[in-house]
Amino acid sequence: MVPRISANSKFPRCCWLAMLLLIGASLTAAALEPTTPLANYGRQSWAMENGLPQNTVKVLVQTRDGFVWLGTETGLVRFDGNAFQVFDRASTPPLPGNDVHALLETRDGALWVGTGEGLARWKDGGTKRFNSNDGMPGMDVRALAEDTSGGMWVYTEAGLARLNGERFEAAGDWRPGTAITTVTGSGQTRSWVDANSNASDAWRQAAVQGGLPRDDLEFLAEFNNGAMGVANKGTLMMGSASGLKTRLAAGRELPGSRIQVLLADHEGCLWIGTNGGLSRWMGGKLERLPVTDSLASASVLALMEDREGNIWVGTETGGLHILRDQRFKALTAHDGLSSDNTTTVVEDHKGALWVGTSGGGLNVVRPGEAGKTAISGYNVRNGLASDVILSLAAVPNGDMWVGTPDGLSRIRGGDVKTFTSADGLPDDFIRSLLVDADGSLWIATRRGLTHWIQPLDGEDSGLRMETYTQSEGLGSDLVGAMARDTAGDLWIATFAGLSRLHEGRITNFTTADGLSSNVITALLPRAKGTLLIGTQDRGWNLWDRQRFSHVTRDRLAATSIRAILDDGREHLWFATGGGIARCDCAGIAGAMDGVDCLNWIEFSTADGLIGRDTATNSHPSAWQGKDSRLWFATPKGLESVDPAHFPVNLAPPPVAIERFAVDDLDQALHAADSSTRVAAGHSHFQFDYAGLSFVAPQKVRYRFMLEGFDHNWTEAGSRRTAYYTNIPPGRYTFRVQAANNDGVWNTQGAALAFELRPHFYQTLWFYAVLVLALGAFLLLLLRLRLIRAEREFRAVLGERNRIAREIHDTLAQGYVGISVQLEVLSELLRHKKVDAATKHLDTTRGFVRDGLADARQSIWSLRSQDASETTLPVQMQRLVEHADGHGVEAKFSVYGAYRPMAPGTEREILRVAQEAIHNVKKHAEASSLMVQLEYGPAEIALEVRDNGRGFAAEHMGRNGKSPESPTGHYGLTGMRERATLIGGSLEVTSQPGAGTTVRLRTPAGKGIKE
Repeated sequence: MVPRISANSKFPRCCWLAMLLLIGASLTAAALEPTTPLANYGRQSWAMENGLPQNTVKVLVQTRDGFVWLGTETGLVRFDGNAFQVFDRASTPPLPGNDVHALLETRDGALWVGTGEGLARWKDGGTKRFNSNDGMPGMDVRALAEDTSGGMWVYTEAGLARLNGERFEAAGDWRPGTAITTVTGSGQTRSWVDANSNASDAWRQAAVQGGLPRDDLEFLAEFNNGAMGVANKGTLMMGSASGLKTRLAAGRELPGSRIQVLLADHEGCLWIGTNGGLSRWMGGKLERLPVTDSLASASVLALMEDREGNIWVGTETGGLHILRDQRFKALTAHDGLSSDNTTTVVEDHKGALWVGTSGGGLNVVRPGEAGKTAISGYNVRNGLASDVILSLAAVPNGDMWVGTPDGLSRIRGGDVKTFTSADGLPDDFIRSLLVDADGSLWIATRRGLTHWIQPLDGEDSGLRMETYTQSEGLGSDLVGAMARDTAGDLWIATFAGLSRLHEGRITNFTTADGLSSNVITALLPRAKGTLLIGTQDRGWNLWDRQRFSHVTRDRLAATSIRAILDDGREHLWFATGGGIARCDCAGIAGAMDGVDCLNWIEFSTADGLIGRDTATNSHPSAWQGKDSRLWFATPKGLESVDPAHFPVNLAPPPVAIERFAVDDLDQALHAADSSTRVAAGHSHFQFDYAGLSFVAPQKVRYRFMLEGFDHNWTEAGSRRTAYYTNIPPGRYTFRVQAANNDGVWNTQGAALAFELRPHFYQTLWFYAVLVLALGAFLLLLLRLRLIRAEREFRAVLGERNRIAREIHDTLAQGYVGISVQLEVLSELLRHKKVDAATKHLDTTRGFVRDGLADARQSIWSLRSQDASETTLPVQMQRLVEHADGHGVEAKFSVYGAYRPMAPGTEREILRVAQEAIHNVKKHAEASSLMVQLEYGPAEIALEVRDNGRGFAAEHMGRNGKSPESPTGHYGLTGMRERATLIGGSLEVTSQPGAGTTVRLRTPAGKGIKE
């Protein structure tokens, strides 16, 4: 997206005041602090050596999505604060040419790019190029603008044209060479005006009256207060429409020989870019950069103020520059300090700043000289006990006490006097000093606390010292920071807790009383007797006159606190082990149920710090001056910050998703209301994003969430990439939010929706089919179980019927015969007919033997163990062997290659053979029995043939019984049932006196299974 561009314009028929162009992303909420000297602004630059594609930057614009766009000779460049992306003829989308002259974002969200070879419009992911067929008067685009009605204007080397629909129309009788081509107003506008028109524009008339040639005007800058600046290439005039009274000429007041660009920022400053450097007009004063600055002599082609108030500078050969407010300012050896390794700092009653160093002695910076040089200094040559300064204390009478590792020195009227343990001090190592309200001095050492009771403005003779050690109740002899609270109690920091001296009585507090640590490093008294306590490695605590409360927010629980200051503007400032930090402290006073630190901010080199470390084991290492400026001693110099002029970035950073990759393949970034479809099988997802804040890009913080997968935000810190792997198929929305350097979050952020398509086996319909298939399978199993049970039941029922038939045809008939014979025998014996009885008895015995044989045969038929142990031919052989004898000669033969069949089929064939052989033995009266088993290609044939008495087969009844055999001992019905069961056929041929042949044929591939 790009900003809407509008301004008030007049359109005479033949005279064109064409348009005013707004190029700001929105009304900038802040601007650079105008009182800051140019040389003191924070500076960052980019050239080809550190990523800029080309060092000539002709045009700059920030679009409303937050990106900064650069027009160069090698293409259009998009910058997100971290990386540059180049668009040219070969890119997607392509440009008509690589030399970019003009950029414009219109209110409909289109980005227009004017090059030396044509015009292109980018909108909603599409691109359109305009040429002479579209009404372009020329292809060398010089400038672009949008008027108040939304009309799009293009200025080329051949003339001016306005877009009508999708075509450009020439702008009347406008003549090349007679237009103002780059007029800049209010820091945000451009316009073209026919220099020969009769329009009574007040600013132009004023310029002509001021002496500028009518046809040579090129630049206009309008300030927020109604003032303006008008210029041609050689002269800049400033004032109001009633008169331009200030005149600055290139080559005299202004550097260089040609004015090339103007910019009026939101603080009322006018930035002037010439071919010989950058200047600033502010408050009636022109300021130029030091000659050693690279921008002091650079040819400036483009100027822009971004939405956060930073000033961007595009140069002809020096690349891209940005000027930022510098929150912190450093006083170093370069400014005149004797050493960069500062340890302690205090301000005396005259406003002079005393700065102790480690090895460089003591420096005195007089009022008005801060930031330039130290006026004077003291060291061992001047009488100091040591050049290593550990502590300082200023006395209202002008004396300065200096604590060193080798004794205590006093500076009075320029004279230095030193006191040591020989003068009554418990130790020469002076760690901390405190001047009390009564003029007495408290001296902290490694061997206790000493109170110098004599008034300090008196004579040194008769001085009286009183020392407190562990023997007097002090928590530890190693004493550090000291503070007197508003209730009158003296607090003493030790390495064994915190001690309080109240009316001559010492009370000790440790972690057992609620302190977070026993090593106390910093103390700050506040209103109503409250006290802030810094520790070495466990953050800080609040004493509310009743109990201690530990601040535990974020990382504070483990922070090293070395000094604490209150700026009086509801902020606490901390010198920590990681640099300088600040938090909101509204409400942290008096009795509280708890304490918290809101909006904790840690400052880094991006904010102007020269380093992250701060002074340790010295007191005080931080000080608040009478002008409210805060001073912090560090190993690299003395840092200062002015809370009254501390720029706060209130603009939440726009957030952009720059890349979406699936398995390292880039995906198209669709609009927010559409989504990307990802084919099934992909597992690695990468999202690259950027928070577009340019005040301190390296301090932008991010958090992201994948809706549909994550339940909470992931805090990413400064990481600009998110990875996900092996997420399940579904619809997701990746959301990312960013916070600027001051912790202001853009809670709307950016979002990208996508859908990971499932494999077919991960779809709902597949699961539905799977459930149906499972149900069908279970039904099939149940059906098969029922079929098997039914088959088993039928088998049992068939066997039962067979046994019933056999019992009926054999055993039952035999028992009937035996019963009849026994009745006859009984009658014969009763009549004493012995011979006849003996004959019937023999007959009866024969019936009994036949019945037993039939019973054995039936029982043998029930045994099935052989079926599972031997093959069909073997079982058939055994069956024939059992039939041999008793007047019958039985033979068995096998033809063809044996192949196993289903056990059920073999069993039924065996039973048919068994029944046929049994019939031969019982009824055929045969002397010869032939059993033949033949394995053919398509069928198995069984033949049982005898030479018995036979019967007339054509007279056989339907029940299988021969009329000649009314008892039915042939069992033909059972044999036919078994043949049918295995899919075969049974054929019986017989003739009376010619024997009987039983043939069974069954297909080789059919049958029944167990």
